Amino acid sequence: MGKAVIYYLLLMIIAIGSVLFFINRNITYSDKYDSEMINEVQLSSSLPTMKAGGYQSRLAIIPDGQDVNADDFVADTYATLLVDNENNVPIVSYNSLRRIYPASTTKLMTGIVVCDALYSGKISLDDQITLSHDIQFYEDGVLASPLKAGYTISVRNLLYGLLMRSYNDFAVILAEYVAGDQASFVDLMNQKAYEIGATNSHFANPHGLHDDNHYVTAYDMYLILQEAEKYDIIREIDSYDSFTYSFTDADGVSWEDDISPTNQFLSGNYQLPSNIKIDSWKTGTTRLAGHILTMNVEVDGKKYSLFVADGTSEDDLYNKIGTLFNLTN
Repeated sequence: MGKAVIYYLLLMIIAIGSVLFFINRNITYSDKYDSEMINEVQLSSSLPTMKAGGYQSRLAIIPDGQDVNADDFVADTYATLLVDNENNVPIVSYNSLRRIYPASTTKLMTGIVVCDALYSGKISLDDQITLSHDIQFYEDGVLASPLKAGYTISVRNLLYGLLMRSYNDFAVILAEYVAGDQASFVDLMNQKAYEIGATNSHFANPHGLHDDNHYVTAYDMYLILQEAEKYDIIREIDSYDSFTYSFTDADGVSWEDDISPTNQFLSGNYQLPSNIKIDSWKTGTTRLAGHILTMNVEVDGKKYSLFVADGTSEDDLYNKIGTLFNLTN
């Protein structure tokens, strides 16, 4: 009897160890994204079918990742998604479960994690942060503010500059303030993604500058966008077409800077049809990610979500958005 008990205990230890190893492998995302490969989510027929419940009962589902009305988007986009939020059905879906680089649309998740800290009382919009070090980026053309070590700025101004103007240094400042360092903040981002069902994404930084192990899917960004919509402060920021933020330099001198949205519909560089209202949104651009815009919009009072990662140009991106607007009819 004693040998049998020991035998079964050993089997249990081996089984538990195998499960923990599998979980750890998935949590650490050791399988990096290869930009030359279409890395689709693998759906196993051996997995149990999920019933529509929890978040799935309130959001659209892409059946087996199949393309829907994709002909207008195959040639020029990496991924495209248009969802009818009234009926929770995809109107357009192209490569919706393909891993792609998110660029600055990453900052939607950054904003969500910051808002969780705000809503929990860990930090406040009026908190003043004094930079302890310069924030440097080693890529050409990185969008950043004039802030340097010794400068002081509020959480409110950082959050507006993060989401409206997409300042990359603001993402770093907020990440370090909320979590102590960027790595700990990124852990919170990945945890939040898992909680909302965006399990085919992985974040490696809070700003979205290129990293091979930093990726999303169009569908996961749709889930992230719906989560962002829950926060009043994000919706407020996303409604602005201009904002003046302020900061204090190391000598105590106050400065102001006027910013406009990176969303060219709001900044006025592209005309938004009068029957369309933008709710939440975020843009992103890097060489490997292309030009990206994701938005929640109302068309004639009906709610839709869209995502386009365009591989051609900014003009083509906004033309593709116009095509999606027309398809809502």
